[in-house]
Amino acid sequence: MAWHISGTYYAPCSCKVGCPCTLGEPDGDQGWCSGAILLDIQSGEVDGTDVSGSRALFLADWPRGFISGNGTARIYFDSSISAEKRSALEPMLMGKMGGVLEVLASLVPNMLAPKDAPIQIQTIDGKTQATVGDVGMVVVEPLVGPNGEPTVLQNGAFAFRGHITLGRGTGTYFHDPEMRAWTSAGHGEMEEFDWSA
Repeated sequence: MAWHISGTYYAPCSCKVGCPCTLGEPDGDQGWCSGAILLDIQSGEVDGTDVSGSRALFLADWPRGFISGNGTARIYFDSSISAEKRSALEPMLMGKMGGVLEVLASLVPNMLAPKDAPIQIQTIDGKTQATVGDVGMVVVEPLVGPNGEPTVLQNGAFAFRGHITLGRGTGTYFHDPEMRAWTSAGHGEMEEFDWSA
């Protein structure tokens, strides 16, 4: 089994700007953590199936913080994805095919059944907003320094986030009926990715 995907991810969470998990702290700002990782896959292949143009959202909730594990998660697939692409993506996104997504899956032992929802992404003046059906919205706007350059964090707490652009996630919210309803207190991040296993 082999896979390779590249594109952009957007990841807001329930913490304030500067989520403690990015620096290796075990607890979220509120004593718990909820977050979303939206994958906009521009190109990719999973076991010979072309998955280019796919979108999927990894929605999760942790009783303490992201890196403390014991989380609950669900994957939302864009409802426009073909059955063939979804069948190829599902085991990979659930961490069953190795690579960086296996690390993420190890932190969420309670995987709920995947669902479909239309995922629409729009970026205007650097600010990205994405609706995920009637379940929620992802908002990420990069933080910039006085010279106008994005604020980046090198060598984050986990290998799959070795280089991230920090952002503001204000406006993000989710209300999956089987997980905690939450809104972002401000943290967000985004980065181009190129992952394989």
